[in-house]
Amino acid sequence: MTLSSALGAAMSGLNVSQSGIDITSRNIANVGTPGYTRKVAQQTNLLAGGEGIGVRREAAQRTVDQFLQQQLRSSTASSAFLNIKSSMLGRIDAGFGTPDSNSSIAGAVSSLATMLQELIDNPESEPARASFINEASNLATKLNQTSDTIQAMRLEAERNIAAGVEQANALLNTIASVNNQIASRQAGSLSIGDLQDQRDMAIDELSRLMDVKVVNRDDGTVTVFTSGGQLLLDRTPVELTFDEHTQMDPTSTYENGGVGTIRLVSGSTSIDLIAAGALRSGALAGYVEMRDEILPEAQAQLDELAAQLALAMSEETVEGTDAVDGAATGFDIDTSDMVAGNTINLSYTVGGVRQDVTIVRVDDPSVLPLSDSVTAATGDTVIGINFDQPMANIIADLQAALPGDVVVSNPAGNTIRFLDDGAVGNSDIDAVSATITPSALTGAGTGLPLFTDGENGTVFSNSLDGIGQKTGFASRITVNPAVIADDTVLVSYDAGVPMGDTTRPLDFLARLTSNTRTYAPETGIGGSATPFNGTIDEFARRIVSFQSSQASNAERDAEAQQVVTSSLQDRFDAETGVNIDDEMSNLLLLQNAYSANARVISTIQELFTVLMSIGR
Repeated sequence: MTLSSALGAAMSGLNVSQSGIDITSRNIANVGTPGYTRKVAQQTNLLAGGEGIGVRREAAQRTVDQFLQQQLRSSTASSAFLNIKSSMLGRIDAGFGTPDSNSSIAGAVSSLATMLQELIDNPESEPARASFINEASNLATKLNQTSDTIQAMRLEAERNIAAGVEQANALLNTIASVNNQIASRQAGSLSIGDLQDQRDMAIDELSRLMDVKVVNRDDGTVTVFTSGGQLLLDRTPVELTFDEHTQMDPTSTYENGGVGTIRLVSGSTSIDLIAAGALRSGALAGYVEMRDEILPEAQAQLDELAAQLALAMSEETVEGTDAVDGAATGFDIDTSDMVAGNTINLSYTVGGVRQDVTIVRVDDPSVLPLSDSVTAATGDTVIGINFDQPMANIIADLQAALPGDVVVSNPAGNTIRFLDDGAVGNSDIDAVSATITPSALTGAGTGLPLFTDGENGTVFSNSLDGIGQKTGFASRITVNPAVIADDTVLVSYDAGVPMGDTTRPLDFLARLTSNTRTYAPETGIGGSATPFNGTIDEFARRIVSFQSSQASNAERDAEAQQVVTSSLQDRFDAETGVNIDDEMSNLLLLQNAYSANARVISTIQELFTVLMSIGR
């Protein structure tokens, strides 16, 4: 090797050492910088004609385990999803109250029962009657406020979805822009590590919004998909749209278009990501699940409690009277006091098989036909009949809906008669009764319309007309103003009943704490095959315990997932982050190499000086 080639080799070594020091100094300077990954540059032997003439350093690269990075992103999406559920379920739980708290919904029902007992002990006491009405008002207010909180949280989720979609679009545009820069620099064999860090930060932030899958391309760019396989970004990003709604109430559902939906728009293609099930994790999925599933279920629990409470206090059962027509026997039922939502309960046996039928009065034929799930009872058949038509038409509709062996007629007025097939002997009418909700405060039995629908002041009858009276009833339930105006009706249920009589208060207490009812399975309490059956106060305790359990489970799941995410983050940081000790050790090696190369250059300069002096 000549002195010139030796000088070239030493100069290349000096340059490589300088480059290494530059990379190391940037690593040290960025300790703790969010998203920064340690950069390294491999050095290789520089050859000419098969002989080494020095050294060169490749462009700086990152040390990133892409499999671990994808695991971390998926875990981050799961953490965001579970954290949102935990936070919002905790707030629902706070609204319902703790099971052992007097301020909970269950506590309010219990307090109402306590005031009833005081009324039973002192039916003539005006303060006792006033205290009972006050507790009833407190319970109604608690239901109103909790319902309002549920809808406010749904609207909050709607707004957060809108903000998340806007943020996702911005992040996709950032990723696309950095993609282009990376492709350009890689084509020119330039360093792309810092741009990759910038792009990864955007992808990491996107993964908090939705679970994404990233595919690396040969040109250094990436393609981004949802976990469900929908393309979000290839060369250019798609656009995510969201039709945000600014108002929310219990009738606002995804199915009826009352809430916004996230759509993926690419050219002429538009995909509803919610309907496609593409949002499986991340903050957006968390808010969608809260808005469309968990919060509506909580609302359904409140509405069911409010509805059953109102019905329990007011309902009266009217038994059918025996009817005979020749050899045919059965029952007559007077429907004069029936209103929309009231029912006729018919049991018959045909061919040795007993069948229970619930005939529901509707005044809005657009809601027909009715599903058997309209009632929570198992095994019954539900028949909806439009009563807002001539009696002849009502009878015709009933006859068409029932077997021919059950004969339906109208003997007079508003009476409906159900008869068996007489001498044929193939059918029997076992029982007929009607469940009605009288609006009168007295003279209609011991029931009392204690609670009414505050929207229009009508008695709650669980009408199915329109969207159904039960939907959102918890936000409208109120104590009947007529009862507040004359609280003597709490005791005096009929003419001549003395104020010391305890019949009605005792019946109230039984309706609240002893008589069992069957509750709708859409509340999440019980199932369609085994709906929950219990008293009003038992159902109140059950829904409070349900929410408490949900909140506790969600908190536990979120904490467990956070442990996983933190562990993955620690592993990722350990592999990709800057370690000061390692960098200082490397810096010492580079310093020694730099000094050695400088010494070689100095020696060669001295040798050149000697050669020059010989020439003189």
